[in-house]
Amino acid sequence: MVIGTGLVARAFSTLDGDNGVNVFASGVSNSGELRASAFQRELNLLEGWLGRPGRLIYFSTCSLFDPTQQDSPYILHKKRLEEQVRLAHGDHLIIRLPNLVGRSNNPHTLINFMRDHILHGEPIDLYMGACRYLLGVDEMVAEVLPLIKDPLLKERTLNVCPEDPVTLPRLITLMEGVLNRVAVVRPLDRGSCYKVDTEAYRAYRAGAGRPPLQVDVEALLRKYVMAV
Repeated sequence: MVIGTGLVARAFSTLDGDNGVNVFASGVSNSGELRASAFQRELNLLEGWLGRPGRLIYFSTCSLFDPTQQDSPYILHKKRLEEQVRLAHGDHLIIRLPNLVGRSNNPHTLINFMRDHILHGEPIDLYMGACRYLLGVDEMVAEVLPLIKDPLLKERTLNVCPEDPVTLPRLITLMEGVLNRVAVVRPLDRGSCYKVDTEAYRAYRAGAGRPPLQVDVEALLRKYVMAV
């Protein structure tokens, strides 16, 4: 069963008829959300699935490692829901994801936000010290499906994230190249380039004879940006 209708939910549509696994892919899609009602809706929906038969897959965020976001309502909400899953559902797998790039109309995703602002000539506040981890939605599904189907991954939390981030100044430059447009930016001496703990997922890949996860950001953007 797939719970949700957004980018991640659509990506796992092949599991919609699988009664042995519940993929919880519904929730707050804007990391800048401030409304308590939006967070409460996700909590209420999740509580309706806790304790039900079957494996529960909950998607969280690798932004939990960003030191500048520790007190944000979104991150506090995600931490709370992770704990709810751990306490109330035995056969669970929590998967933390980086910024996803895919075909979506959500204007709040990082890449859609940058694309729209560049195309419309709108200024972007560019945090010169910040970086982000990116993963394409098709590539994410290829990484996550084996985890969902692995019965040994029970009561685990995995950070499914590339090893190396891209700085925001570099990301803007790549976006300019893909869109063939010049971005209007306001450079700000702000932001943090944090490291995501990928040790557990790196070990899982190594056990399958696979190297650490790497992403060609320029190729990723050229695949998805003009299609979203």
